[in-house]
Amino acid sequence: MNPQGLTPREFVERMTLPVRQAMASVRWLEGRVRNRPKLDELTPEKAALTDGDCVSQEILLVALRAHFPWLAVSVEEDTPSVEAFAANRSAETVVIDPIDGTSRYLLGDGLYAILVGLEREGRVEAALVAVPQLGFLARAMRGGGAQISLADANFVSARAKRRGAQLLVSHGLSADVRARAHAALLKPVLAAGGAIGVAPLLDNCAGALRLASDASGLSRRAWISALPTLEAGGCVETLVGALPERFEPGVAGVVVGSSDAEIAALRELLG
Repeated sequence: MNPQGLTPREFVERMTLPVRQAMASVRWLEGRVRNRPKLDELTPEKAALTDGDCVSQEILLVALRAHFPWLAVSVEEDTPSVEAFAANRSAETVVIDPIDGTSRYLLGDGLYAILVGLEREGRVEAALVAVPQLGFLARAMRGGGAQISLADANFVSARAKRRGAQLLVSHGLSADVRARAHAALLKPVLAAGGAIGVAPLLDNCAGALRLASDASGLSRRAWISALPTLEAGGCVETLVGALPERFEPGVAGVVVGSSDAEIAALRELLG
């Protein structure tokens, strides 16, 4: 295969089954796995590491090696297959988060996600975002729209819209913001960033608010989870304006909704 011939469509189609397999594996392992904290992380959320993360990442890397062995990768964990990609230098980078929200996964107190993105020069060209607890999988290509599948059903075209009263929120959101959400007849639900990014595509959701856990801002994974919503006609913005097309460090948070009007209403909750 000619590496120069890789297209976003081929990428999402080749990686769909492996993401489904990763979804099934982490669901089966829920409540069965041990936590092996990363000792060099500063917060409990970032320090959490489970056997589920490692199994999920290996499933994805084995598939990636079978289909696209020349690609550079950016991964969360040091699993056996990482070494196979260590010397790769390519125009595209595959970014993988095998369980985005490992603390949510361990504690069972909110939605977690699986993220796989194809990035070129800091811009996400294709993305797969799964929310295993909901049996939800979204895939998107820049300029090519977004699709969703529920419970392994066939993919259908996705359209962002307000579907209920749940407001997905990140860990650490202030009590004042939560109180304003309740006053607006919204129900805050704890979720990791990947689930937050696709909130307007999820049943029962009105939108989402996410704040970065430290001064470095959101990671490039926030851009991966945003692509399906953007390609489905929704809105993902920073706390102060438009989300940059390419990853930038220091972005303090995102507001996610189905329309400009929804974004404006959610910004009011932040005060």
